[in-house]
Amino acid sequence: MGFYFRVAILMGFLISCQSKENSKPTSTNNSFLKKVITKGQDTTVTKDKHYNAAYNELISMLQEEQKLNFKRAVFLTEWAYNNGAIDYKDFTTDIEVVTKKLEKFIKQKGVEEYKTAGNFALYEFFTRPNWINDNQPYIYDFEDFTGQQDWEKTFVTKLMKTHKGQCRSLPFLYKILAEELNAKSYLAVAPNHFYIKHLDEQGKWVNVELTNGNFSSDAWMVSSAGISAEAIKNGIYMEALDLKQSIAHCLTELAQGYQRKYGYDEFVVLCCDKTLAYFPKSIHTMMYKHNALVHIGKEAMKKLNGRQPTPEIEAHFVELKQNEALIESLGYKELSDKEYEKWLQTIQTEKEKTMLTKIATK
Repeated sequence: MGFYFRVAILMGFLISCQSKENSKPTSTNNSFLKKVITKGQDTTVTKDKHYNAAYNELISMLQEEQKLNFKRAVFLTEWAYNNGAIDYKDFTTDIEVVTKKLEKFIKQKGVEEYKTAGNFALYEFFTRPNWINDNQPYIYDFEDFTGQQDWEKTFVTKLMKTHKGQCRSLPFLYKILAEELNAKSYLAVAPNHFYIKHLDEQGKWVNVELTNGNFSSDAWMVSSAGISAEAIKNGIYMEALDLKQSIAHCLTELAQGYQRKYGYDEFVVLCCDKTLAYFPKSIHTMMYKHNALVHIGKEAMKKLNGRQPTPEIEAHFVELKQNEALIESLGYKELSDKEYEKWLQTIQTEKEKTMLTKIATK
């Protein structure tokens, strides 16, 4: 269902009820979210103890009450979805094993003095068969790549076991390992997509596209994904995310897993709001919040059964409109799952062309 059609549905519900009672929105506050996070103190924001614990720890990181740790942040999102069934010690041990292999690889290649030594080792680890990845490079898993049937298909823990992932797990694992190696790397956003950016030895940006193990130029990214000049100017795509922004995004990841289990509710919106507090231009979060507001609003209107909207519902509608206006002002472009899959195939074709060109010039 398209973005504007989803908005029109909820607007229709609300406007029809308002016209019956001749009422207008009276508040711009989000009355659905009355929980306040107190610094230094865990707050109950959901009845699920695992999601509650993960939320509070991520907030603690963002408030700098504890060290920013992307590895831990990613783990928390997967741990909560699995009801605490995965162990952090096991997860960190697996990461440490790979990190030691990468460090040994760097020494073997004699590239320790280069600033991009870690990035070089990581590229080899992800894209080429060798002893550091047990001769099994990491590839894109086209089966249920959005996690619609199985949310765990998007997990880093699943990627590490199978060497098959997608545009969430692949760059997230790269980022985790880069942090362990003290190699500079950054997540970056494209429509429906994450990839890696890092600086080369000359201080120029390099885009690492792990979906096909290739490098891509900014120009190609813009043209192939249909990114508007307005979106680039407004900074919603192709910017290198700092560590705090990356961890803030994990709150949206947390919300997505929660929604798969329990549906849309105020916890989902709360996580989105907290992401946007630390990562204001997270277009993925804005769109996900939009979907949450639409679903929550529709459910609230059904319960009214034709009665006058409450002040809370009116405030909810105002927030929806404000969020919608912000999205429209930023030059957002939405890709359907089919369009995104077609774009992924384009990436693979581009890689094959590059390889053929290299062979032809030898």
